[in-house]
Amino acid sequence: MKYKIFCDESNHLLNTKSNLMVNGAILVKEDEIEDINRYIKFLKYKHNYFNELKWTKLLNSKKEFYKDLIDYFIESEMRFKATFIPNKKDHNHSLYNNSHDEFYYIVYFYTMRNFINKSDEYKIYLDYKDINGGKRIKNLKETLGKQAKKCDVYIIQSQESQILQLCDIFIGAIGYKNRTDLDRKESKIKLFIIEYLEEKLGYPLVATAPWIEKFNIFRWYLG
Repeated sequence: MKYKIFCDESNHLLNTKSNLMVNGAILVKEDEIEDINRYIKFLKYKHNYFNELKWTKLLNSKKEFYKDLIDYFIESEMRFKATFIPNKKDHNHSLYNNSHDEFYYIVYFYTMRNFINKSDEYKIYLDYKDINGGKRIKNLKETLGKQAKKCDVYIIQSQESQILQLCDIFIGAIGYKNRTDLDRKESKIKLFIIEYLEEKLGYPLVATAPWIEKFNIFRWYLG
């Protein structure tokens, strides 16, 4: 079987203000990609949504669009997996003989390990973040390629992929749900999306049991 995996991360750098780090991936059968992208574009057209889908650019007037998008994901065969780290700055990297950069790839491995097996082929797409993309491709291919029959890694811009944009919404929701800074200005549309997603899933966006396949959240406390 051939699959594509679309990945995104939030607050992956060590020197950001937030102590949260969320890494997410959506697994899709390769032969379903065209239909999925087409349907998400149809939903955008239906709701007059002409922007790129991003957690940081949500629109209060588009609640029905976000509901339709979540409903579509729930009813599809797509699977989502996130690794959520609430205390990234507390990790003693030297104790484990690695750096934060090396830890970044370990997090990616934990995010995608349940998606990959040796009998299948994968194309993995990462959202462009900075000029270190070439290094990420090389290291992730080395890390994940051993687990699959074939594994290729690519860097793309988020506007190129409807599925990557959907992944951004999911990791944004997990990060926002688990923020503890009391001085934040609460967003009604973000809370609405979180509540609707939790309602459809039947559990909070905090952590899930390992055997949950549709929308899995691995909560990793560092020491």
